[in-house]
Amino acid sequence: MTLPLVEELVPAPDPVEACARFLGAPYLCFLDSTAADPRLGHHSFLSADPVTVLRTPGEPDPIGTARALLASHGVDPVPGLPPFQGGIAGYLGYDWGAELERVARPTGGTLAIPDVVLGLYDWVIAWDHLLETAWIVSTGLPETGPRRKRRRRRRKSPLASAPPPAE
Repeated sequence: MTLPLVEELVPAPDPVEACARFLGAPYLCFLDSTAADPRLGHHSFLSADPVTVLRTPGEPDPIGTARALLASHGVDPVPGLPPFQGGIAGYLGYDWGAELERVARPTGGTLAIPDVVLGLYDWVIAWDHLLETAWIVSTGLPETGPRRKRRRRRRKSPLASAPPPAE
């Protein structure tokens, strides 16, 4: 396994303002927790432009495929950083339960959105709100060897290369 590249962002950017800079990016993922109580969560995560996207319909076993992707593209986590340092993120819709339970879905009135959308994210900006710090973490996924090292460096600077927020 390979350690990701990590750079502390000083000063730590505001998570909502950082997210606004990526509004046009594909598959923007913003997991925000501003809870001051560490038992309730005190990390936020931002990523976009995943390496690959799994979605239904189309992917018969998105969870199994996600597990296989993680197994084949393992990255050692960096101790002392927030827990999500790249990997699979997205959503599982409530209606996907009908697929899992193999029960009939209601007809009519359904939204034309996928039940499952999961992305394999190779970079993430992670905040620790208790420590008032933030880091950019770049894994270099899905590459291997020297190409992985080059991709980690190239993908480590998304905040600097993001377009400014729309006024």
